[in-house]
Amino acid sequence: MPADPLLRVRDLSKTYFRRRWLFPALPATAALAGVSFTLDRARTLAVIGASGAGKSTLARCLTQFETPTSGQILFEGRPLSPHRRLDIQLIFQQPAASLNPRFTAAEIVEEPLVIQRRGTGAERRHSAASALELTGIARSALGKRAHQFSGGERQRLAIARALVVEPKLLILDESFNGLDVSLAAQIAALLSGLQQRLGIAYILISHDLTRVAGLAHEIAILEHGAIVEHGLTATLLSQPQHEHTRELIAAALALQGGAA
Repeated sequence: MPADPLLRVRDLSKTYFRRRWLFPALPATAALAGVSFTLDRARTLAVIGASGAGKSTLARCLTQFETPTSGQILFEGRPLSPHRRLDIQLIFQQPAASLNPRFTAAEIVEEPLVIQRRGTGAERRHSAASALELTGIARSALGKRAHQFSGGERQRLAIARALVVEPKLLILDESFNGLDVSLAAQIAALLSGLQQRLGIAYILISHDLTRVAGLAHEIAILEHGAIVEHGLTATLLSQPQHEHTRELIAAALALQGGAA
């Protein structure tokens, strides 16, 4: 009998109801409309869509920052519950900018463990050092403050902070946005190596196919809160079926041509 996928999303919908005191309610906004997909262990899914397509809402629902209006999220075959919160970690857009500049690397990476009251101080420091080393930062950097690191190193710090709780799924929400080509390639190589070493799965959320297609095993195209096309990366890029997919590919090719 085949094993359950790591993540199974069934008919997920999220509607925002906007209410006004003493005034009629504003029209409801459907951010997600019947989203369904599966993701296996050690696989990468890229979710691509324009601004307002529902990508970040999907990320927040999967990490339990938002409660879906309807649908189901199964993690390792069971409904997603609060006690599984640490198994799915979210790295927000421009993660390096979100780090407290007054914190040392140790304090930044240990923070999720402190919040969860996991381990002793010495155990947390050891876990932080191990997570840093996974991202290519030496233990000797534990005492450095965030502002003393380069932009690429701060990106690695944000990844180490997510890894310290040993998640099974990492969601990166526009985390490649704003990175130059060289730095983006370094982070992509890091993520690929971590996946091979740890067996971690990724969901890469982006508006730009060129940023994440090289890392993704599969791509899902999101438009107006619904997945309009989903397939293996090579197949979807070479034989797009939906008009919106073709538009996104054309836009990506135009950007590449402009950057050449």
